[in-house]
Amino acid sequence: MSSSSVDKIKEILSIVDVVSTYLTVEKAGKNYKAKCPFHNEKTPSFFISPDRGSYYCFGCGAKGDIFSFVEHFEGTDFLGSLKILANRAGVELSTYQSKDKGKTDIYYEIMESATDFFEKSFEKNKEARSYLLGRGISDISISSFRIGFAPDSWTMLLDYLIKKGYKLIDIETVGLIKKGNSGKFYDRFRSRIMFPIMDSSGRVIAFSGRIFPENNKEVPIEIGKPTVVDSKYLNSPDTPLFNKSNVLFGIDKAKIAVRSRNYSIIVEGQMDLIMSHQAGFANTVAVSGTAFSDSLKDHESKINNLGLIKRLSSNIIFAFDGDDAGIRAVSRSAMIALSLEMQVKIAVLPKGEDPAEVILKDENKWKDIIKNSVNIISFHLDRICKNTDDLRLRGKQVREIIFPFLIMISSSIERSAYINEIHGKTGLRESAIIEDFDKYEKAHFIESKKEEIVQVEKDTNSRRSNLEKRFASIVFWQEGKEDNKREIGELISLFESDIGKEVLESVLDTYKPFSENLILEIEMLYENKKDAIIKDMEEVVLNLEEEILKDQSTSLLLKINEREKQKNKNDINIDLANYQKLVEKIEDIKNRRLK
Repeated sequence: MSSSSVDKIKEILSIVDVVSTYLTVEKAGKNYKAKCPFHNEKTPSFFISPDRGSYYCFGCGAKGDIFSFVEHFEGTDFLGSLKILANRAGVELSTYQSKDKGKTDIYYEIMESATDFFEKSFEKNKEARSYLLGRGISDISISSFRIGFAPDSWTMLLDYLIKKGYKLIDIETVGLIKKGNSGKFYDRFRSRIMFPIMDSSGRVIAFSGRIFPENNKEVPIEIGKPTVVDSKYLNSPDTPLFNKSNVLFGIDKAKIAVRSRNYSIIVEGQMDLIMSHQAGFANTVAVSGTAFSDSLKDHESKINNLGLIKRLSSNIIFAFDGDDAGIRAVSRSAMIALSLEMQVKIAVLPKGEDPAEVILKDENKWKDIIKNSVNIISFHLDRICKNTDDLRLRGKQVREIIFPFLIMISSSIERSAYINEIHGKTGLRESAIIEDFDKYEKAHFIESKKEEIVQVEKDTNSRRSNLEKRFASIVFWQEGKEDNKREIGELISLFESDIGKEVLESVLDTYKPFSENLILEIEMLYENKKDAIIKDMEEVVLNLEEEILKDQSTSLLLKINEREKQKNKNDINIDLANYQKLVEKIEDIKNRRLK
């Protein structure tokens, strides 16, 4: 892959072309502006410059070009954004030699090779194809979703990948094989219909396998007393490519439709998703093999699945199975979505049926179900009223079931409307509902404040991690190069002088295993603007020093508080002197930034 691919893409796609497919932009002089997708705001502070080919948010400081925008918006890496934009621009990405590949690239290659293997195995299995066709899955969908089959063999996939030249450790790392007690490796997926899970750029990152035939029993390879495992679905474990909270099955195919229709449909299984797509709802994604998180980003500051869905549209419809387990699952997911300020509705399915079964019988019925979806509070309220006529029991269930959803709604007008609906449907006195809800709200206020503090700490840690990563990336890239060697060296020395050799070595040691991939990203980023690297490095050093010193000062304050409890005045005086030095260093950094 060469820089020419990057240049060609930038020639074809302008920054305005790219951003406007994700956000509503408006003209602002010779530039454009929009509401920033990376933080909540009411007044647009996100500016796009066609002349510079870049964007900058005056609210949160987000900045970059078309590649960094797609990377951060879609929650992918640089190479993922490159693939997305290359497909849109019609630019073919050239390959690069194996010596240039990092570990991550090899992992993607292994997953692609495994997908090819499963697809070829599926072509030979007439029974698996007949089963899917009988469930209503078309040949077009089988091909589009790259459905495959894992043969009933202990090591067929492993042997195939080893023959292609991949290492055992790498195959294990991406979750395709497991080690038994005897020390031998065997295929994780056996006798299963395989559904590849892809990231937003369409790269395979994991698998979900459905046992086939259905009466098959999966037996571990251990000899002695084998335990029969009868799991209908088996999913990939978390790997360097796959985190259950960072992706949804089908997101690569659904994202455009979610944005254009301004709502998403969330189903549980792969069959449900594929059948919904066939019925005309390409804005459907599935949670199978994945999991929802209660925040927009993970501990590495990567956007999670609901975070990406929210950026595409805040309107969401959950269409889980109509049984009790499905209702419990949809309630948990809806609670998370409400906490992220999304507009949540429920598609009410017939009890005991899933979306795939409904669509197979009658596509029009599925369309009516989606059209007549109801908000989560009305959904549970109707169930409460249907289950009992006892006012005391209704009141108890309103407190236990409805109030946890109601407290997630920030609008006082919406809350008032729901309280009025509760009164109208249940017959409970409105004043009693208001009084009980006030008590409930006060009891949960303190706990919510604690969670806010924890989230602030998480955001702070993720900022430091991002700065450390960029610092290490530039250092690794400049090693052995003559360009900017003196300037970069001076900045590294400054960092070491201000923060200490031990911290410097710790940062570089942390990211050393990923140096190849980091270098590739930096080369792409600075290929045509090498002069910018010095200025960027200066900013990174200043900001990273400030974050580290803030962490040190916070730790020292906690230590001083402990000393005060122990009434150790001598040590307190020493710590206070050290704390003052840290404060002075932080102030010095702020002054240097102003200059």
